[in-house]
Amino acid sequence: MKKFITTISIILSSFILTTSAFGDDHAEPQYGALEGYFCNYNKGKGLSDVLKVAGEWDEWADSNMSVNYSAWVMTPHVNNPEDFPYDYFWLGVADNHEALGTVNDEWMAKGAKIQKKWEAIEVCDSHNLMTGLMARPFQSTTGHAFVQISGCELNDGKTLQDLMVADKQWAKWMDEVGMPGGLLRWLPFAGDSRDSTTDLYSVYLTESIVTRRKAHDMMIKGCAAVLQSTYDDVMSCDTPRIYHSTSVAVKKSASVISIV
Repeated sequence: MKKFITTISIILSSFILTTSAFGDDHAEPQYGALEGYFCNYNKGKGLSDVLKVAGEWDEWADSNMSVNYSAWVMTPHVNNPEDFPYDYFWLGVADNHEALGTVNDEWMAKGAKIQKKWEAIEVCDSHNLMTGLMARPFQSTTGHAFVQISGCELNDGKTLQDLMVADKQWAKWMDEVGMPGGLLRWLPFAGDSRDSTTDLYSVYLTESIVTRRKAHDMMIKGCAAVLQSTYDDVMSCDTPRIYHSTSVAVKKSASVISIV
């Protein structure tokens, strides 16, 4: 019941962000529609095979997709295999959920030939859908990023509105002290495990390992205390995992939630 109530709170809060969480400027929340495919390589196959087929898929998408859609291959960089029993996951982003539905319809209608190429190199037995919210913008100049992800639960009585207020405070602090990186929130709504208690994923992005480690040094030297005072009353998060993202397709200006 708690999970059900929390989920409903998230949904309802999303409709009042423009008047409450974003204060006087009345800016609408920047969001995008996300999908993840979680995959393991077939025997004898690896990342190079994935990137090769992804290049062919990119050419197919240029001719067959009618809406904006970008995609990244996300491979583990720092993680525990027991927590992530996959070789990689595919992250796709569209401008909104209607657009993502169009992508899925067009894939099912026209993608059978290239789907066989995917099936020859991997098995992807998990697919989920999320809404992504922008808390602090991020732009990579290389097409790559290091992406830190933590699963989080909102504390009792807290809503997405409270989180967005805290995010605004933390983003301002990051600007003031010159901390690198961007910050996203991914809200799962379909495809997660039925016993999952995760309300959202906290996503921190940097362009390189050195900028990620710079941020860690800044946390040790005092920023961690500010982070805790900003969020401890709002949510609790698990141990983060870090992934390396490789851009495999950018269609037009697909979504402000693009990770690179």
